[in-house]
Amino acid sequence: MKRHRLIFLTLACSIWFSCSSDLKNNTDDPMDSSNFMLNITFIMDTNADRLDNLGNPVDIPEGNAAQNPDFEVMGLHFIGLYPNKFTPFENGATVFSSPTTNQGGVSAIDFEHELFLTESDNTISVPLNTIASGTYEYFRSSIGFQQYKVIYNLSGISNLDNSWPTGINDDIDVSGTVASFLGFNTFIDSYMIEKQTVTVNGNKLQGYFGLETTGDIQGFPFNYLTEGDAPETTVPNPISDTSPVPEGSCVVTGIFLSPLIISESPKEDVDIQIVISINNSFEWKDPNGNGKYEPLLGEQVVDMGTRGVFPTILN
Repeated sequence: MKRHRLIFLTLACSIWFSCSSDLKNNTDDPMDSSNFMLNITFIMDTNADRLDNLGNPVDIPEGNAAQNPDFEVMGLHFIGLYPNKFTPFENGATVFSSPTTNQGGVSAIDFEHELFLTESDNTISVPLNTIASGTYEYFRSSIGFQQYKVIYNLSGISNLDNSWPTGINDDIDVSGTVASFLGFNTFIDSYMIEKQTVTVNGNKLQGYFGLETTGDIQGFPFNYLTEGDAPETTVPNPISDTSPVPEGSCVVTGIFLSPLIISESPKEDVDIQIVISINNSFEWKDPNGNGKYEPLLGEQVVDMGTRGVFPTILN
């Protein structure tokens, strides 16, 4: 995969960065420790373990159905490293933190300034000399935004839309693009899903989403846009007993297979890979038991959270 490297210019309450394809060497001395980076690559994986909020493997509950979303964009609000399972959330080493705003009346994630990654541009690079040296056993990240495609069924549209052509069966599966907001609270001016723009100009709590489908169905122009709220967001945290995260923060927690060591005088880059489980992460109530997502029949999304985070040191 192509790497999209990000280097931090300042580390403060808000961290601003610029993008470049070659930011490693910023002096003439290749062994200057300020040259070396922590490179974090994110992988969305449909085959990774499916976990509950406590980090335990879990199946899809009876009466629900789920599917693997086809990921396009992930927005991050926070990345942190933690020495051990007893380290409080606020005492970790902050690698990245995007700005918050009070524009919506109370503190909220500023959607426009999250760190957005895609399947191809999926690496953030941070100078190692900006991270406190030490040994870190745990990785945490707050996922504020997800955009992906899901498959849903149009059953029920003929009863809701008078323009639906007579004689065309509405039992049709279509692809829709979902924009979901997972942060504790997010200020959104507006956002574009696929082709249509949704204006919010306010805060939205965790679980808010928009769903859009645009195209032709059997020659019939079809444009569908809806908004909703998922009542649950799974946020796996296997150390919740010793190091809980803020309620509603969507801070997922994972343990390194072997501890990450940040040296006081690094001599090379450190590369880590973060696998995010999206194993059946799009879940809905399925009262008729057919395994199809049918929003036009009133089926409700119940969970859009990710299903686990698995960090690995690559070198």
